[in-house]
Amino acid sequence: MENCLKVVVLGGDSVGKTSLILVKTKHKFPYRKVPQLADPTIVRTRIDGKSYTYSVWDTKKIEQCEQLHSPTPSLTSDVFVLCFSVDDRHSFTSLVQKWLPQLRTSFPYVPVVLVACKTDLRSYPSVSATNHVTYAEGSAVADQHNYLYCETSALLSEGVTDCFNLAVRYADLNLDRGENSTSVCFCIPGSSRSNVHVQMVRPPEVPPDFEIESSTFPEEWLETLLDGKHYDVTFLVQDHHFNAHQVILCSASGFFCKLFQTEKIFTSIASPVSSFSRDKKSRHSTIHIESSISPEVFKILMEFLYTGSVFQHSQEEERRELAMDLINVARMFELIELKCICENILNEREYLNPSLCSTICDRTGQRMRDLFLNCVDTADVVFVVKGKRLYANKAVLSTRCEVMTRMFSGNFIESKSELTEIEIPNMTTESFLLFLDYLYSDHVDFESADVLEVLKIADMYCQKRLLTICEYCIAQKARSWTLKKRADLVFQVLLCVQPFHTVNLVNWCLFELSKNIDKARNSKEYSKLTEENRRVLEARGSSQGYKARGSLYDPHVADRNTCAII
Repeated sequence: MENCLKVVVLGGDSVGKTSLILVKTKHKFPYRKVPQLADPTIVRTRIDGKSYTYSVWDTKKIEQCEQLHSPTPSLTSDVFVLCFSVDDRHSFTSLVQKWLPQLRTSFPYVPVVLVACKTDLRSYPSVSATNHVTYAEGSAVADQHNYLYCETSALLSEGVTDCFNLAVRYADLNLDRGENSTSVCFCIPGSSRSNVHVQMVRPPEVPPDFEIESSTFPEEWLETLLDGKHYDVTFLVQDHHFNAHQVILCSASGFFCKLFQTEKIFTSIASPVSSFSRDKKSRHSTIHIESSISPEVFKILMEFLYTGSVFQHSQEEERRELAMDLINVARMFELIELKCICENILNEREYLNPSLCSTICDRTGQRMRDLFLNCVDTADVVFVVKGKRLYANKAVLSTRCEVMTRMFSGNFIESKSELTEIEIPNMTTESFLLFLDYLYSDHVDFESADVLEVLKIADMYCQKRLLTICEYCIAQKARSWTLKKRADLVFQVLLCVQPFHTVNLVNWCLFELSKNIDKARNSKEYSKLTEENRRVLEARGSSQGYKARGSLYDPHVADRNTCAII
């Protein structure tokens, strides 16, 4: 197993430590309430082509620097991430006057990364600019103590990954240098500094982590907008044509939902649509847009409907000018959220837009599922699962699933008929409908589902993110099993999932079984494990047996040369 580095995040209360950790480890910003992280989070990543495993430790309300005088396990580290808030000069002063001197005294060999949090608040109009800690001030303090410095905004997800990557590189470099160091450890007379760190970075094994990828829902729909495949709507804006999809227009906009349902224009102000027509046979719609709306503005409007955000590649001055024009268009199309996003840009509150855009995407996915999933009137694909017909849309399936993209765009028979019928063998209707639900809404509810069957479907259609979600749910359920039954049940899970691309769950099962290797060996089905899985299980089982007899890693059988920090 890789060496597990320990990253401890320090700083005063309310400087943004926990939010920084949550955005890195959970990819979520705590908008409502910041939880207390009692347990460390294990992160696996690759930096500069090298694999790292590190644990991130949060510290809560440690304002009394006297605690740093006695090195406790919660404060020992391979690297400290010392945080302050740019809008709170007191937190920066406390850092300079208390934290840094105490760290230098108590942990002279542990590297420190100085981190500025909440940099988005520098542009917040209600906070006095004189109270802000500038980049130059933070960088100067870091240079003075020979530490690294970086700035982050957890709200905007800016600099967070770079911050932890920098800390891990710094710790790794420090350990490499320590191997040949002759400096004396402050707590073990006559021992080298490398002895301390060798013990700290090789703790007992931790269970494999399930790192679920961030949603790519808006990016996928933007690609579909640009490609224009399977479109059924054409907008005529002055001399320009824009191809679009009814399924996304109705899901993202109440205006278009009413327009397509009634084929009539309802609005309390001047209508942005001059005419609407639909070919009943092909179900293709043509919409003329009023000449007062420019093609440039309408293009941004379309990007908003597909992604929930605007101005992804525009310059600052251009964005402000277009935002003013877009506000009027947002009123005409009754898009309140788009109007709010543009006003935030004009009022220099753009840091509020990421959370708003995320909410818009979630709502669009939910409405897409409610309006179009298993809807006969708008479907152009029929899945026959155990005799039951499930209706779907090529635009959604091609956008969300690369396997189906190739199915509907190549020389396959499914790509040539207007209403495609596909037979799905060896699957239950409930599980396949749950899979389609995920494609439409980007969410999945496993409350009453066969998770293992959904996992098989996700593997068949190369849905990596859904596959990892299924793996995580199975592991969570396994943790609730009693110790008496767990080994047998985990063994059965391993037999079921090893034919699929379930690397995370297979590793987790092997980790759990290695705790009771004798019971696994005595199973009648032990020979059904793949040769590689048996080899890994035997190796881990031997390692577990070594630790059980007493080893360097057992805190109760510690060697006399082991540092007291461990």
